[in-house]
Amino acid sequence: MKPLEKLLVKKRPYIFLTAIALFAILLSAGCGTSASLVLGGLPTNDWPKKRVMLMPATDLTGIPLDGLMDTVRAELSKTLKKTGFFNVYHQDKTKKFRIFKPPEPIDPELMREAKGTGMNAIIFETINPIETNLVKTGIWPFRRKARRFTVSMNIDILDVNRGTILLSKEVADNITFSEEETEEEREKSTDVETKKTALEECLPDLLKQAAMAAILSLNGQMWIGTIVSADEKGIIINAGRDAGLRPGIVCEVFGTGESITSFKGQTYHLPGPKVGEIKIVRIKPRHSLAEPANGSAFKSGQIIRVKE
Repeated sequence: MKPLEKLLVKKRPYIFLTAIALFAILLSAGCGTSASLVLGGLPTNDWPKKRVMLMPATDLTGIPLDGLMDTVRAELSKTLKKTGFFNVYHQDKTKKFRIFKPPEPIDPELMREAKGTGMNAIIFETINPIETNLVKTGIWPFRRKARRFTVSMNIDILDVNRGTILLSKEVADNITFSEEETEEEREKSTDVETKKTALEECLPDLLKQAAMAAILSLNGQMWIGTIVSADEKGIIINAGRDAGLRPGIVCEVFGTGESITSFKGQTYHLPGPKVGEIKIVRIKPRHSLAEPANGSAFKSGQIIRVKE
């Protein structure tokens, strides 16, 4: 173990420790149990399953992190899958899209791809620059100099069908290293290495906080899909067996509504009027065939949701 690691002192709010510990315990209890308990008492919309696209994590730290960015996405993906609520897909790392910074508009190419593959949401993960502050630890007269590193991560979730931001949240943690080290140790340990150590120590808790926020945000939204095509042969929708749909389910269909812009510059797409209802008659892995149940003005791009 490195000398720095031996001198490591972590300080966190007790409320986060409690929430994180509870979350970890519930996850270890099993998929069905953990999901229901984590969201118990809160409004949930866990059916049909939502398709979620996880983007490669963005690194703004300015330090070499080797494979840590892959770990961020992999761990978040594992947690989302474990709930049993989502179908999780990874965006190809070789494809380059503009970094998403709310409330700036999303890369249009990325949006087209997400809609084309029937995604319900896109999740963006960003590791922010690591902040450093000089502090003192201990009780007088035994106070000692120390450096506190604050590691933070942004998680942003975009609703693909509505074109709105579901979640834009920063989660943070900090770690304090004592300055009581020898001159030789100080020379061997660069600031970059110390920041990387701080990130490695804080990352597990940051990922648990981010995963909890993502699950609650996604399950606070009702599932919606879209009509892919509509003609005399039938109506095809962009959800199938993977979403948990089955023959006989009736979906309401809505037209395109107006768009409004908030004072922050974010655009919100309002739902249009209801144009009718369709009934699912055949299920495929990722699509379904439906027929009109009420109404006839059905066309590609219209929003659908399961009738309650």
